[in-house]
Amino acid sequence: MNQTHRLYTIKEVASRTGLSTQLIRKWEERYGAVAPVRLPNGYRGYTKRDLDTLIWLKQRVDESVPIGMAVMEHKSRSAAEAETARGPILQGAVNQPGQQASAADWQIAVNRLLDYFEGLDYPSAQRYFEQLMSVHSLDDLLMNIMEPALVELGERWESGRISEYQEHFGSHFIRDKLLSLRNLFRAETDSPLLVTACGPGERHELGILYLGFFATQQGFRVAYLGASPAEKGILDCLREMKPAAFAFSFSSHARYEAALPFLLELDARIPVDSPHTLVFIGGRAVEEDKLIPGSKSSFLIAGDGPSSMAKIKSRLGQP
Repeated sequence: MNQTHRLYTIKEVASRTGLSTQLIRKWEERYGAVAPVRLPNGYRGYTKRDLDTLIWLKQRVDESVPIGMAVMEHKSRSAAEAETARGPILQGAVNQPGQQASAADWQIAVNRLLDYFEGLDYPSAQRYFEQLMSVHSLDDLLMNIMEPALVELGERWESGRISEYQEHFGSHFIRDKLLSLRNLFRAETDSPLLVTACGPGERHELGILYLGFFATQQGFRVAYLGASPAEKGILDCLREMKPAAFAFSFSSHARYEAALPFLLELDARIPVDSPHTLVFIGGRAVEEDKLIPGSKSSFLIAGDGPSSMAKIKSRLGQP
């Protein structure tokens, strides 16, 4: 079933938002935060938009905004911005489930963010990000606006159209938003542990942070080890923590090839130290899905964050 159209139970919503079921009901009944569908059995059914609304409200409450005011703010912003989204925010904005904006529509938002990044205009970028967040689902915001903005930042820097400081400013803005959004989700203590990191020798973080966000969103416990972690630390983690999986990213074939001897060593340790652990390698260096030659538990996975997570879940036997 398409994840955009499915209904979520209140327990699923609680798990994905970090809110208790009691608090969700209170916000719903007392403040009208969301209006879930009532199923024939009496259970509540929450849409993806309900889920995104609750995540947004939780973020505002964490910023010390009273919930009543946050709900009023969200409703007024949504109503106003649904009208203005076709102009200042995003022409052809998607405000109803099932509608899709064109590539040209998304590019309007990308270009506006890039303008703010190039001018080092954090306040305007922050306000615009909040406007986009109130209109669009998290998945659309990340995959159709933030990720293309990140890619274009890199291309503009490589072509000399912008300076390194502008590229760094924009990249760090996106990194901060990813980490902030990831912290809105809470995994259960018995959820599968996915250890993520840039591969050895790799320092480009944003690809693996995207994967970590979607893993956390889908209920995994995610432990991020950072850029270019020490090989000994990874081996110690395998032996001591016995994670369900490791996920590493590489931005170039050269870095992947340089790290391949260690990846094969890690794979050879798995049968003894943690027999059920799998290793997944992604990023721009990976062009096809396959088992790493010479390994038994290590896989190359191509694609973006959501598609990579779907492949990881399938390999791990997760629903």
